[in-house]
Amino acid sequence: MQPRGKTILACVALVWFGCDGRQAMRVTRDGGVAISTRDAGQTLSAAQCPPGKTPRVVDLGTPVKLDLLFMIDDSPSMQEEQANLARNFPRLIDALKNMPSGPPDLHLGVVSSDMGAGTLVTSGPCADSLGQGGVLQVRDGCGLDVKNGRFLIAPADGSTSNFQGDISEVFACMAKLGTVGCGFEHQLQSVRMALSGFVSANNGFLRSDGHLAVVYITDEDDCSATANSTMYESPVSGQDSSLRCSLAGHLCNGSSPPAAIFSTPLANCVAAPDGGGKLIPVQTYIDEMMRLRTQSVSVSVIGGWPADVATANYEIGYSSTSASSDLLTSIPICKSANGSAAVELRMKQFVDAFGSAGTIISICQDDFSNAMAQVGEIIDTTVECQ
Repeated sequence: MQPRGKTILACVALVWFGCDGRQAMRVTRDGGVAISTRDAGQTLSAAQCPPGKTPRVVDLGTPVKLDLLFMIDDSPSMQEEQANLARNFPRLIDALKNMPSGPPDLHLGVVSSDMGAGTLVTSGPCADSLGQGGVLQVRDGCGLDVKNGRFLIAPADGSTSNFQGDISEVFACMAKLGTVGCGFEHQLQSVRMALSGFVSANNGFLRSDGHLAVVYITDEDDCSATANSTMYESPVSGQDSSLRCSLAGHLCNGSSPPAAIFSTPLANCVAAPDGGGKLIPVQTYIDEMMRLRTQSVSVSVIGGWPADVATANYEIGYSSTSASSDLLTSIPICKSANGSAAVELRMKQFVDAFGSAGTIISICQDDFSNAMAQVGEIIDTTVECQ
C-alpha cells in the first residue's frame, strides 16, 4: 500500500480530487470553490473512486468529530495480533493529534468478530447463537467508566472524559479481547450490528454530524451468514473448519474453488458476488454502511493481504504450520513472526467500494506502527465516493 498524500483540512472543508486526476476542487474558507488543472498523466492515488462512483465534498468541521470503531478478531489465532495492535496504538493517537485541524473530538469503541454461528451449533466457542451481538466491548480494570458509555470519550478541548489514565494505555487494555471467540468470524456483520441502532448499549457512539472510521483487525476472511444458516452445523471430513468460508465466499477463474489441492494467481480470484448463496453478500454491507446517518465514512482493514499482489497465489492445501496439518485448508497468503493470515477477498471487496476512503494493509507485520500511521492518514485524507 502506497502512503497517501495529505489533504489540508484546517480552514477548509475538504479537498475534492477529480477521479480522472485532471481537476482538483477545494472548498475555501469563504465557501468558494478553487479549481486547478493538472496534467492528465498526474493521477492522484488519493482520488481513485470505483467505476460509477464520484467524490463528494464533506465538511468535517473544526475540530473533526471522529467516531472511531475497531473491529478486533477474537478467534483462537489472534493473540499475537492483538498484542501488536496494543503496542502500536500510540502511533495512531499521534497521527490523530497531528491532524491539520487539530486533535479530533473522539469517540473510540471496540467490537469483536464473534456473532456466533447460528442456532444449530450448540457446543464450543460458537455455542451462543448471537455471540457478542455487536455490543461494544469493555474489559474490567481498563479505566473506562461504563456508566457514561461503553466507548471512550475524548473531547478535543481536553474537557471531561469518561476514562482514567492515558488513552493509549486504556485502549491497549480494551483491545486485548482474548482468543475464545467463535472461529467463524463475522467481521462485517458485527460492525453492521454495532452501528445499526438496535443495540441500546451502544447508544451515543455514532453521531450524525461526525466522521465514522472503522478499522478491522483480522487474520481470516469474513464469514458472515444469517442466524438460521446451516453452513456451520457439522464438521466437514478432511477439511479445516474455516475452509467452508472460502469455498462459499470466493470465486477463482469464475468458479468456486475446489475442495482439493489448488493453486492459481491471486489476480484470478475475487469475492463471490452473491456470497456463494450461503454468506451474506458483501454488497449488502457496503450499501448499509454508505446509508448510515453520519457525515462521511472511511474503512481500513489490517488483515490477510500479501505485500506483493502480483506474485501472490491463492492456494488450498495442507499447511505444515497448522495445528491440524492433515486437514485441507486455505494456505496463508502471508506470514510473519506474529502469525499468518488467510486471504481476505470479501474484506477486499468491501474496502474497494469506498475508493480513496478504503484501504487494506497486511496483518503480517512484526510491527503495526506503520499500519497505525496509515490508518491515521486515511482518516485525515478521506475523499468519500458516492
